Amino acid sequence: MNQTKDKLQEEIRQVLELYDLGELQAYKRLSFGYANLNYRIDTNKGRFLYRVCTQQPLPLIEYEVRLMQGLRQIDYPTAYPIANKQGEFIQTRGRYYVMLYEFYAGHEPAINHQTTRAIATAIGKLNNLPGAAQYPKKNAVHIDTCDALIQEFGVAENPIPELLQYFKEQTDYIRPALQESLPQGVVHGDCFPDNTLFEGDTLVVVIDFEEACYENLLFDVAMTINGFCFPDNILDFDLLNTFIQAYYQQRSLTPKEWTLLPKYLQWGAHGMITWHMRNNFLHVHNETQWLRIQELKERVMLLRQNEAQIHQYIHQIANQLTNATH
Repeated sequence: MNQTKDKLQEEIRQVLELYDLGELQAYKRLSFGYANLNYRIDTNKGRFLYRVCTQQPLPLIEYEVRLMQGLRQIDYPTAYPIANKQGEFIQTRGRYYVMLYEFYAGHEPAINHQTTRAIATAIGKLNNLPGAAQYPKKNAVHIDTCDALIQEFGVAENPIPELLQYFKEQTDYIRPALQESLPQGVVHGDCFPDNTLFEGDTLVVVIDFEEACYENLLFDVAMTINGFCFPDNILDFDLLNTFIQAYYQQRSLTPKEWTLLPKYLQWGAHGMITWHMRNNFLHVHNETQWLRIQELKERVMLLRQNEAQIHQYIHQIANQLTNATH
């Protein structure tokens, strides 16, 4: 949004008039958020998050609001949207939609056993959300997305041969695992450290549910492990054990899930590459994206190279946990 500071301040004031949240005293742009502009706003009644949705279409924003109402029923640790005086959560401002959220202080966590245990517990609780089937939405990171990108390779404006070759081969390698039928439910889909707020090693809230959808629950397990168990881009087996032990206290895995988890770990990292390519890297070179893609590609290759060892380790954890519950 290209607008002067005065214009933005007036816009925030106008939106606040629709709420019972007091009068604007100060605001500050926050750095996080790829698909949004986020501002911390202070009023005489408290501190809130002012979010301008710059990319998501209205149906997806409405989906997030509905899901949040479901999460409130289980007292899930997240920042909830706030309704205006008319009970509406989404306001229209020009080409964009605006929402106000509860504001929580906190920081991006260090990666350690305490934070990994906390996030595994939170994701397990989310994956147990009752009535999950009432929140249908296809995952943006899907094998269909990979296939659609591969179809675009011939017209790619930023073709990098090594990336395109890797992407097609790894997509085909992972495909059979993704076609297996697994338990489904609501997943966050993007639970990385920068989408959480901690105080020390204590979880405050999980934020940014824009990628949330109805999906194989193992996707969330694998994606969150990718976020919290890969210091220096290498899978830490001790952190993996901590994550699985804590998650299992919330939801037990099926035999097929245990078997497929090593390949789903690859899918988590490959899925992130898919996300970057889908978000224009296939056509416009961005050096920051390219560095991240190279890092993820290296991760996938290491996971695949060590797949047998990872499978054996996960099998040991599974035996330990399942024997302990019998």
